[in-house]
Amino acid sequence: MNDNVKNCRKDIVNKIIPYARKDKRIVLLVCDMGFGVTDKFKEEFPDKIFNMGMMEQGTVGIAAGMAMTGLIPIVYSIVNFLVFRAIEQIRNDVVMQNLNVKFVATGVNNYFKFLGSSHCCGEDDKKIMQLINMKVFDPYEGEKIDFNKMVKDWITDTKPGYFRV
Repeated sequence: MNDNVKNCRKDIVNKIIPYARKDKRIVLLVCDMGFGVTDKFKEEFPDKIFNMGMMEQGTVGIAAGMAMTGLIPIVYSIVNFLVFRAIEQIRNDVVMQNLNVKFVATGVNNYFKFLGSSHCCGEDDKKIMQLINMKVFDPYEGEKIDFNKMVKDWITDTKPGYFRV
């Protein structure tokens, strides 16, 4: 694996921070996980991070509403819960309305296999997102990936985007 993306699961939230400094519309919605990973963001932006609990479907709906008001919400959740639980809301509420909602799916490539198969989905998430016309950002795709450029392309795009870490 490319050393540039080796720790991207741990680094993704910290890579968002400079963009959140520049763009006050960025908010982070966390689905009851990511503790430790989100600490720096929470320290710098305590009023722009929300623990939504275990409710991915509701979180996506809330993110869509936030995007309709001009905010740029980032939904951060474990990959299989985000994709398998909330796919209808992602498709109908975000993709079909072309809302600027960003998704971070953590634990891709079966990172959480020690928690059992309920926390794994191989690359099905990627296929499902492509099926509903969601742009997928996958730093694990090749050896020559520039992680920082990929984060910039994802966060500055005005269309919905799905980032796999």
